[in-house]
Amino acid sequence: MFQTLRYILYSSFLLISFFSFSDTTYYKCVTEKGTTFSQLPCDEEATTYKVNTTGNQYSGPKVDYTKQLNELERERLLSGLQAELRSNNHKLTILDRNKQRAEYKQQERLNHILAVDDKKRITKDITEKLKMINKEYKKDVSAIDKQIKILEKKIAKYQ
Repeated sequence: MFQTLRYILYSSFLLISFFSFSDTTYYKCVTEKGTTFSQLPCDEEATTYKVNTTGNQYSGPKVDYTKQLNELERERLLSGLQAELRSNNHKLTILDRNKQRAEYKQQERLNHILAVDDKKRITKDITEKLKMINKEYKKDVSAIDKQIKILEKKIAKYQ
């Protein structure tokens, strides 16, 4: 009888909770396996809890984050472009060092030759090689300078 009364009480409680839009009932049961929460009572010792809600739903302020995201994207692009610009400047420095090293080797080659006839012949060869070194250097520098100008324009656009 006590079981039947309890069952009727729980079922009526359940029906009331279904028709009530402002609050929700849930049950807490402690078993050997642990604590469980359910919409239905799991045993006789289930504890009933109610969650009351209001008709007005509150939310935080409506913030448009697109400006902040656009600013972050702009900063990321700008830092990437600046890193690429630094890289190209380092490439120019390396090209300059390699050119100076090649010119120095050619000059050293000229200084080691003792015979006058050989010196004239080697001087002509060294002059041709120096022209090739300078031509290659100018070509590489102009390519990197073009990249630097493009990067500087992009950086100026983002700033």
